[in-house]
Amino acid sequence: MSKTTAHAALIAGTALLLSLACKTGQPDTSRVIANVGGEKITEAEFRDVVNTISPDPKEAQAFLSDPARRDERAQLANNFAMSRAISTYAKQTGLDREPGVKRQLEQQQASVYFQALAKKRMATAEPTDEQLLAFYKEQVERMKAQGAGANVPPFEAVKAQVAQGFKQQRMATISQDIQKEIKAKVPITLADDYRPAGE
Repeated sequence: MSKTTAHAALIAGTALLLSLACKTGQPDTSRVIANVGGEKITEAEFRDVVNTISPDPKEAQAFLSDPARRDERAQLANNFAMSRAISTYAKQTGLDREPGVKRQLEQQQASVYFQALAKKRMATAEPTDEQLLAFYKEQVERMKAQGAGANVPPFEAVKAQVAQGFKQQRMATISQDIQKEIKAKVPITLADDYRPAGE
């Protein structure tokens, strides 16, 4: 993940995490890195945000400790504090109780929940070479069946792209499985004129 991509992902997720943040039972004694309207943001809380948002623990650790990334950390801390300030201001002004805002927050919250479920299920070990080779062969066979199998590069030459495709397919399968599981446990019934075609 590039520094720009990681930074963008961290900033995008920060505001959503604020609405889902919960305090643990143990007191946080880490250094205070920001004060937002009398509410403290600690180094441990900031570290948790980075670890939660980053898909790679090593990348998160590098982001948190690399002296060359100080400006990025400072920018994220500033954005995190501003997100907290915006949330606090919304509550002070009653904006958080407006029906349209509540609906948008509910949608964003559902999206964060869904991403968290998917991330937990994706957190298994990296695919093996055998899994990647089998996936590669499936794709080559599919391409041949469509008449586009000529000049296919060897597996080793495209292994990184194969791994990416494998993970994308796995994520799509996991997403479908999560939706099926949710529908089984929380049934959804739509009026006939609002039901998607084919359901």
